[in-house]
Amino acid sequence: MITWEEFLIWASSPGAIPLIVGVLLSVLIEYVPTFGGLSPRWKRAAFFGFCLAVPLLAALFGVLTLGWPLSWAGLLWPALVAGALAFGSGTLSHLPKLPDAPFGETK
Repeated sequence: MITWEEFLIWASSPGAIPLIVGVLLSVLIEYVPTFGGLSPRWKRAAFFGFCLAVPLLAALFGVLTLGWPLSWAGLLWPALVAGALAFGSGTLSHLPKLPDAPFGETK
């Protein structure tokens, strides 16, 4: 069984953040109908906010419940970087398809 500390470490990793955010956004879309009607720009902003909030909350829960030392370089900055990576990878995977031709090649 996974411990609370292992869960918080997992929740702060770039691989877990999109999964957690996806579940949160799915619940939000299901129970807050106005969210589904937002423009793509606002949905990306919400995704970005959740991607930053999830690892920061995991870090803060670690500070409050496990006594992790609160530091910028050791805890908060890595959480923000993980959130930014999760946002970037999630956003880039939903961009329109790139052209098949290599750069510089003309037809």
